[in-house]
Amino acid sequence: MSDIYAEKPWLKNYDEHVPPSLQYEEKTFAEKFREVVEKYADKTCLIYMGRKISYREVDRLSNQLAAYLIKNGLKPGDVVGMHMPNIPAHYIGVVAVQKAGGVSTGLSPLLTPHEMEHQLNDSKTKFIMTVDVLFEKIAEVADKAGFETVIVSEIADFLPGVKRVLGKMLKKIPTAEVRPLAGKKVVRFMEAIKGMPADPILVKRSMDDLIFLMYTGGTTGPSKGAMLTQRSYMNNRLQVLT
Repeated sequence: MSDIYAEKPWLKNYDEHVPPSLQYEEKTFAEKFREVVEKYADKTCLIYMGRKISYREVDRLSNQLAAYLIKNGLKPGDVVGMHMPNIPAHYIGVVAVQKAGGVSTGLSPLLTPHEMEHQLNDSKTKFIMTVDVLFEKIAEVADKAGFETVIVSEIADFLPGVKRVLGKMLKKIPTAEVRPLAGKKVVRFMEAIKGMPADPILVKRSMDDLIFLMYTGGTTGPSKGAMLTQRSYMNNRLQVLT
């Protein structure tokens, strides 16, 4: 009887450009990002409503944010909740958390207060990054969750100057009140990074350390955190690119 696994008949159905096996790198997200910045520093990384942001700028801003996180108590393995839409601060935040040695968890704006409370406490989230128009979602559970700091961005952050000024003046850009929360530190994103050093930061992490804590839908009970390692994410990244 033939050994189907030895014969590997499925290889006949691979596209021509897909190799039969892959060579995986032993590089964490932050290490790979550093490599990309060195190669494409002046290439466009993000385009936000007409403004182009280079890899060099994302690198600098994420260094500043990582420095702020570390200065304010983030330790390797601590969890940062990402509660934002697709704005530059979100991407910068993901990179900064990895540089600082942290773990990201996504906080959906669609979570009910009970679901938000559960995820924050179950993940032991220490920092939250949000946007002013979603701030009240966090405020609703502030007295029931153990997070310490909320970093608040705005839709207008990183917009070209004219669009930012006119958008706010003409009320075309949504904004919302940001207020103090008892027992918590609340700081604006731009204020958090202001004055922070832009020196390269790379807290050493292994391929078996966590990169993301992704919560399930919770359809059959409380949502559960799926633990993704640096290795699982970076290997999957290569598979997708290939």
